Amino acid sequence: MAIPISKSLTKGTIMKNCSRVVLLVMLMLTMGCAGTSPYMHKATMVEQPTPDKALVYFMRPSGLGFAIHFQIWDSYHLIGLSQAKSFFAYECEPGKHLFIGRAENKRVVDADLEAGKSYYVITQVKMGAWRARMAFIPVTRSSIFWNKVEQYKKTLNFLEPTEQSLAEWQSKRKSDIKMEISKIISYVHTPEGEKYVVALRKEDGR
Repeated sequence: MAIPISKSLTKGTIMKNCSRVVLLVMLMLTMGCAGTSPYMHKATMVEQPTPDKALVYFMRPSGLGFAIHFQIWDSYHLIGLSQAKSFFAYECEPGKHLFIGRAENKRVVDADLEAGKSYYVITQVKMGAWRARMAFIPVTRSSIFWNKVEQYKKTLNFLEPTEQSLAEWQSKRKSDIKMEISKIISYVHTPEGEKYVVALRKEDGR
């Protein structure tokens, strides 16, 4: 005997599945595209950090979800956007940093950096309910990306933040952003939130 299924449930399930299929098709069609925005611009690649600073490259080799740009924060400071088939460099003080990625979801890199060294973080794209979601992969010596990042430097677009545009965007949303970032930082220090945190350590630099 067939089990009866409510019409509303059937309709809702069909709509949900259709939405996912449409999103997947759209993402697949844009896999070869690079992202653009007024907040980042092409520039000459930064090769090495200054001796008293650390340099972190955020690389997004995939063209999937090219229209979605992931915000990358150093705690409360917006440092750039992760765009498809592009990467950018962030020179900062050595020591502890909490890098936060904001998309449909939130991800965090707990970093401890050494002066004079370069570090790499891969931004991956996954299909979300309605938008592309992100994941952070720190490039450690055991990572499959360890020997790939030099090739990425040759094939991806190197971008720099348009500092004034980023500052104006952040200034307009200062109170809301501070509240949200504070919640993220508090959450990732809980047992439940720790699973969304990955580590980048001094020995991962080169």
